[in-house]
Amino acid sequence: MSNSNPMQNDELLLVTRDSDIFPDAPKMPDVVWKERPTGKVVLFNATREVALLGNKVNPFFLLPGGGIEAEESVLDGVRRECREETGCDIEIQDALGITEDFRSRDSKHCISFGYSAKAVSQGTPTFTASEIDIGTYVKWFPLPEAIELLRQQEEKVRAGEVLFYNTCFNTIRDLLFLRRAQELTRN
Repeated sequence: MSNSNPMQNDELLLVTRDSDIFPDAPKMPDVVWKERPTGKVVLFNATREVALLGNKVNPFFLLPGGGIEAEESVLDGVRRECREETGCDIEIQDALGITEDFRSRDSKHCISFGYSAKAVSQGTPTFTASEIDIGTYVKWFPLPEAIELLRQQEEKVRAGEVLFYNTCFNTIRDLLFLRRAQELTRN
């Protein structure tokens, strides 16, 4: 992985709308979008496995990360979210790029900043009450296995087999970030 400035990659990798995922999605031209910046992390441990979050409510895995608070920088938010969800303090390695989702049902314009990072210390996650309620947990996977897992999830999304609205968008975004991290590890 490179040691380049992690803020340099502002490349827009993907823009997703409801109609890209749900073929029968109604057109909603009058949506007033609420911006939601998020940070997502392809987090490597010492054995080069990546962290994915799962829960007991649905069989899907996603990358750690989440919403960036108004008073924090993107990188500070990424570090905080990763610490909360994995228990790990991290060192950012690379900026992977940016995705945008226009989620009509929620009127959200999600702008996701993707990063790869390595865990520099590991502790205990501090899940929110709702994350505890659904049995959220961290599981570590070899990178190719994580990519294949999310590829299979995306296949289910594209076949209309996923009932969780946000999981559909998140799966497509997270698979893209995993593949981008894989490309960078090869260089």
